[in-house]
Amino acid sequence: MTTPPKTEIRDRNSSALSKIRASEPKPYEEKTYVLRALTIPGRSSGHPRTVPIAVVQFDGTHYICAPDRGRDWVQNLIAAEHCDLEGDPEPRHQADLVDDEAAAGAVYAYLAKLGKPSTMWPFPSDASPEEIHRHLGNIAVFRLKPRTP
Repeated sequence: MTTPPKTEIRDRNSSALSKIRASEPKPYEEKTYVLRALTIPGRSSGHPRTVPIAVVQFDGTHYICAPDRGRDWVQNLIAAEHCDLEGDPEPRHQADLVDDEAAAGAVYAYLAKLGKPSTMWPFPSDASPEEIHRHLGNIAVFRLKPRTP
């Protein structure tokens, strides 16, 4: 698992956000993902931080996943426990960090739809939900629930 330099990540995120915002948001579908702009308050500054994110639908519930709990946006979301998703009918969401079977299933569904191997995760892209479940203490999976402001 290799993490690129922060400047490269910022440039990629900026480019991805421009692409996401340039088109109509795709509707959610079971066991696949859509791209959204995720906004979270910074854990120290409180200023909004926006990153591109894949939101996967699994068993009718929406999840966001990260291969590393140490990422800034993950730490911000753990602290805030809520986020906004541009393009959703109700943009404000409660975000709960979860480590259950559904969380492993959401990661499995995401990786299955990704269409290419990813070296970012601490397990192979074709890992079983059982293998993914063993890593849930190191990765991050958030269950999203729409909420009113």
